[in-house]
Amino acid sequence: MFTNSLFLENINKFLYRIQNSSAGVYARDSLLFCHIDFLCWIFFILTIFSTCCLSSGTIGAFALIFCGLNIFKMLFKKGESIKISGLDVILILYFLFVIVSLFGSSLFILSLKGFLKNVVYFLFYFSSVYFFLNNKKKILPTVLFIAVIMSYESIVAVFQHFNRVEALAGWVDTSSMTSESQLLSRSFGTLNPSNPNLLGGYLITGLSSIFAYFAINYLKRDKRRTLLFAGLLALNVVAIIFTGCRGAYLGLIAFFLVFAWCINHYVKAVFGGFRNIKKRYKNLLAGILAIGIAAIILTPSISRRFVSIFHFRGDSSISFRMNVYEAAWHMFQDNPFLGIGLGNLNFREIYGLYMKTGFDALGSYCVPLEIAVESGIFALLLFALFITCAIVKAFKIFLNSDTPRNAKVIIFAVILAIISTMAHGLFDTVWYRPQLQIIFWINIAVLNTYMLSTNLKLVKR
Repeated sequence: MFTNSLFLENINKFLYRIQNSSAGVYARDSLLFCHIDFLCWIFFILTIFSTCCLSSGTIGAFALIFCGLNIFKMLFKKGESIKISGLDVILILYFLFVIVSLFGSSLFILSLKGFLKNVVYFLFYFSSVYFFLNNKKKILPTVLFIAVIMSYESIVAVFQHFNRVEALAGWVDTSSMTSESQLLSRSFGTLNPSNPNLLGGYLITGLSSIFAYFAINYLKRDKRRTLLFAGLLALNVVAIIFTGCRGAYLGLIAFFLVFAWCINHYVKAVFGGFRNIKKRYKNLLAGILAIGIAAIILTPSISRRFVSIFHFRGDSSISFRMNVYEAAWHMFQDNPFLGIGLGNLNFREIYGLYMKTGFDALGSYCVPLEIAVESGIFALLLFALFITCAIVKAFKIFLNSDTPRNAKVIIFAVILAIISTMAHGLFDTVWYRPQLQIIFWINIAVLNTYMLSTNLKLVKR
């Protein structure tokens, strides 16, 4: 296998030579190396924090510093070696097709800019895996910090909604607006740029972190913290609804479908089925579900926004996207193997040759279609294989009876994050923003850390 190949063995031999060279000795005696783990943790946290309020350039800068520190540690710390999983092999193969697409692009310079963004994301992912492998106790604090960030954004979003922030042009369908539908003030949080679709995707990707701490405290029978995180989970859901992002609504549906499967699995494993649960708990669950559905149905601005998903050409925003889908599909048909190259700047230049007049776009509004357009069919197949294998492997770990309880919770949270984010990505491309990419790849890194660890216990049972 590639994970145990001669190529990887030679890389680790090369690392060994560097670590035992005079340069390695000098580096280990430096002040930087003495505090390397602390600095890695600081810039890792800064990278996560920057996603909620700082610019893309600042997020990328923090991420690159974090990557540089990890590379420095890997090069000079004695005994360090590179580990990769089968999941990494698929990702590396996908990235190779991305490189081929770059050099095959007719607009190389514009494509290079998009490519460099992908390099930052992949370096951050592999650096996160390396960091977690050496600092396994940092996984739970990382998940908690993401949960805190998401809770803060949810509070801001709810505040913006009830204070009726002004919606920017293009956020709502103005062709068939009524006085009731205007009541939905679309929240955008503190993200930069201010975009409700971006906030919706951001909260969807981070929702699983709040779930993780809710589940951990529930299993520990800590009632106060369970109620706290249950409230934060509900607040996050409300905030997602207030963004008015219909792609996020679909991601939310995917989240709760998988969540329902988890509840069913837990009830069967612990109680032997729903028949053995006390009636008052059944009534409580049914009551919460009924209240949630009634709140949506009885709020016209929200219910109409949700129902508009199925209007297709009857909604101006969806009709616009369908025009983009059509043009992007023709772009893929003309460049099926190598694609057009990476990045929204590259996409916009070539899209102009295919678009209908008045329907300009920076992306295809569909992640799988975007991958196919930018990098071709083989890259799309490898990315789909990567996501599928990640979910399958995560479920295997979750269902393994030897997996520690809290590790199961974290792994299931990763499953929720992947599935809900990809469901949202079927109808939007804010996934390409660094705010989502950073949180998404941290989830994948947690999964891969578990795959590469033979004895990973996040906390005591």
